[in-house]
Amino acid sequence: MNHGNQKSQGAALCPRLRFGLALAGVLILGGCQRRSPRAGVSTITVWEPFGGSSRRQLQAIVTTFQKTHPLIHVRLSYATNNLTSSQKLFLAIAGGVPPNVTFVDGQQMAEWAARGALTDITPEVKKAGITGHDFWLPRWRESVFAGHVYALPWGADPNFALAWNKTLFREAGLPPNQPPRTVKQLDYDMKKLTDIRPSGRIVRLGLIPWEWGNANSMFNWAYAFGGNFYQLPAPGRLIGRVTVNAPENIHGLTWMASWARRLGISRVAGFQSNFVGTASSPFFMGRVAMTLLHIQQYFNMKKDAPTLDYGLAYIPAGPHGHYPTAWLGGFSLAIPRGRKPKPAAFTFIRWMCTSRAATMAAGKNMGQFPAFRYSPYYKSIRHNKDLMVYYHIVSRTTHARSLMPVQGYLMELLDRACDQVFYEHHTPRQALDEANAKAKARLVEVMRGVARRLKAQAKGGLPHE
Repeated sequence: MNHGNQKSQGAALCPRLRFGLALAGVLILGGCQRRSPRAGVSTITVWEPFGGSSRRQLQAIVTTFQKTHPLIHVRLSYATNNLTSSQKLFLAIAGGVPPNVTFVDGQQMAEWAARGALTDITPEVKKAGITGHDFWLPRWRESVFAGHVYALPWGADPNFALAWNKTLFREAGLPPNQPPRTVKQLDYDMKKLTDIRPSGRIVRLGLIPWEWGNANSMFNWAYAFGGNFYQLPAPGRLIGRVTVNAPENIHGLTWMASWARRLGISRVAGFQSNFVGTASSPFFMGRVAMTLLHIQQYFNMKKDAPTLDYGLAYIPAGPHGHYPTAWLGGFSLAIPRGRKPKPAAFTFIRWMCTSRAATMAAGKNMGQFPAFRYSPYYKSIRHNKDLMVYYHIVSRTTHARSLMPVQGYLMELLDRACDQVFYEHHTPRQALDEANAKAKARLVEVMRGVARRLKAQAKGGLPHE
């Protein structure tokens, strides 16, 4: 069989035909999900991005919901999410058969709302008596676009805690119970803890500043240096101020670049390639002395490195930053556009995001810190000093990744800017000036479309959301 010829024939399909075939699959899937399991029961489909064990834990939460809401049946379906787009969801919306509810990453919400992919749930939120005070501030801000609510926050990822290896601190002559609070102290500790042999072999690193990828690391260190990426527009306006090239952001990238040169970023990449899988983290194995630890990694550490002598604190602050500093991420629940929303959809969203039972289960069983600030989960962890570090992050920080409604594009620009500085000899100012100009241009383009849609709605040319 000539596989190469088959591949070329498949590639020759015109884009319109490929779209039609993909849409047909979505239509078939949507049609299969419309039947209720029994008369009088409203069935809602919910698309989730987790899969695996997290899917099973989510299903258990859904089962609890159905026991207290016997007239609502929930069908979970997996839909991949790459933090910038969801082709399956957008095809379903285009075909008029979207799910009744979808998980949406907080950083995507404003962009998806700007593209007309989500339903405005402001009336339902007001009727339910839900306000922004019910949630951690950065997560609520991610749920609002142009003065309207398009989602309810579900999870609140505390990004990140600083973890340090006390044994390695002792060996380097550093106080084992005193983590760095400032970038200046961090620089000193990193020098003491880094061991690179004359041959170039890395024995141990103090910290890898870009370990969470270029874009996320830019957020980490820009915020640590007191920076920001986007100032929300004034009331009545659609476009805010793009501040990707703020001086503090430039300082954060400059600091990362200084360590990229000092350590040799290609050499570090080779070192990192030796550690595959969550259990073989170089921090767990004592090959990196400090790391920025996500809450899910914390639970992995307790399981995979039970004898590690560690401490947890906060990301050190630059000269113009604040200690502690961090930012929040997390998934929200929204109702896609495309067909008339079912009342049961908002009932489910409200229960998942604000009920004691659901938020407690999300924290206890899924390791998902709730975005609902009054969740009983937070009382349940008050005697756990480690988890209280993460609680202080979610309760104190004012940052999300960014509230810019072209967030996916911004992430690409930040990835590129870091590569330009690390590998192509651009200055941080040059790279971030270019990223700022491109982000601003894309923002203007997207918001022109929003303005046209709002104008058409005002004239009655389009249905209101």
